[in-house]
Amino acid sequence: MNTVVSGRELRPLGAFERIIDLYMYRNPVQFSLAVECGRVVSESEVKVALSRLQTAHPLLAAMIDRSGSRPVFRHTDGAIGVRIALDSTWQEQAAVEQSIAIAPSPGPLVRVVLLPDAPTPERTTIVLTFSHQVTDGRGALRAAHDLLAAVGGRDIGVRNLPRAQEDLMRQLDTEPEPSEQNEAAGGEHPAARLRPFDENTPPAVEHADLDEATTLRIRRSARSRSCTVQSMLCAGAALTLFERSDRQRVRINVPIDLRRAVGLEDDVAIRFTATCIVLCRPSLPDFWELAAVAAAQLAAARTWDVTRKSVLALASLDVGDADDAEQAMLAATNADIEITNLGIADSETDDDLEQAIWGPVMSTQVDHEQILGVITRGGRLRMTMTSHEAAAGLLSGIVAQLTSAVS
Repeated sequence: MNTVVSGRELRPLGAFERIIDLYMYRNPVQFSLAVECGRVVSESEVKVALSRLQTAHPLLAAMIDRSGSRPVFRHTDGAIGVRIALDSTWQEQAAVEQSIAIAPSPGPLVRVVLLPDAPTPERTTIVLTFSHQVTDGRGALRAAHDLLAAVGGRDIGVRNLPRAQEDLMRQLDTEPEPSEQNEAAGGEHPAARLRPFDENTPPAVEHADLDEATTLRIRRSARSRSCTVQSMLCAGAALTLFERSDRQRVRINVPIDLRRAVGLEDDVAIRFTATCIVLCRPSLPDFWELAAVAAAQLAAARTWDVTRKSVLALASLDVGDADDAEQAMLAATNADIEITNLGIADSETDDDLEQAIWGPVMSTQVDHEQILGVITRGGRLRMTMTSHEAAAGLLSGIVAQLTSAVS
C-alpha cells in the first residue's frame, strides 16, 4: 500500500499523466540530465537552490496520492534529496538512477546526485533525475537551467501550477483543419515487450559529442537542404541499423515538444506527444534521401491539427488499469530506436557555471529499447545512448553518418 503524506491537493492527474502513472505501477520510468559546472558547487549551495526550484515549479514539490478513485497531485513539504557520489562519473550515476524507482509518495518526484570532483577536482557535476509523471525532457531542461540560475544568485520567479496538457489543448480556440495522415507509419513490425524491472541491473550509458565546427556544419547543412537536425539524426540511425541487419524498414519513435510545436508555455510539466518516423531501406545508401523523408514526416507530425488530435486521442483512451496502460504505451512506443532531441539548450546562466549538459538518459523497461538523447549546448551537439542491450556500434555509427554527410 502506498504511504500518503497529508498535504493540500494541487489537482487531479490529467489523462496522459494518468496513463504514465498507471504504466509506472510496474515499470518505473524516470530520466536524468547531467550538468557539468565550471566550478566547484557545494552541497549547501545545491540544497538552497533546489529549495528555490521547488518554490518556482509546483510539480517539483509534489507527490502522487493514489488512495482515492482518481490519483491527484498533492503538495509535499519534503526537500529534494541529494546524494553524494565520489570517484564516479555522470554516466555511472545516471545509469544507477534509472535502476532505482522513485516512489509516488511521499515525494518529491525528483532527486539529485552531486559529483563534487567530476569531471575534475576543480569542477562539479549535478545529475538531476525526474519521475516521468511530473515532467518531460524539455521541462527537465527548464528545471536544470533554473537550478543553475539559482546557484548563481539569479531570480527564477515563481510559476503557477501547470495544467494538464489536454486541458490546454482543448481551450485553444483555433479549429484544426483536415490533414493527411502519415501512411508510412504502417507496416509489420515485431510487437514490443516489457522486461522485468531489475534494480540490480542498471542500463548501459554511452556518450559522444561533436565539436563546434562539425555541429555548425550539421546545422548549416540541414538548413541548406530543407531538413532539420532531428531528421539528420533519424537518417543516421536508419542507415546505421540498415548496415547492421537485413531489415527493410526502421521505425523511430520521436517525442514532439508541444511548447515549440503549438506555443505552449515553457513549464516543468508533461508537454509532449509522439510520432513514429518510418524509413525504408533505399536501393543505394543515401543519407540525404532518408533525411528528406524524415523531415517531411516530422513536419506533418508537428502541425497544429495533428498534434492536437494526437493529444486528445491519448486523452480519450479507455485506460482503466496498469494492464491497459502497458498496452497503450507499448503500442505508442513500438520502434527500433527512440530519438529524444531537446534542441538547443543555451541559457542565460553564466558560461563559467554551466559548461555542458547531457541527456536525457532514460529507460522505459521495454525489451531491446535503444534511447538516444540529444542536446546542443555551447555550439556542441552531445548524445547519450541508453539501453539494457546496447547494439554494438550504434552510437558511433550515427556519429560517423552525421560527420560523413557534412564533410
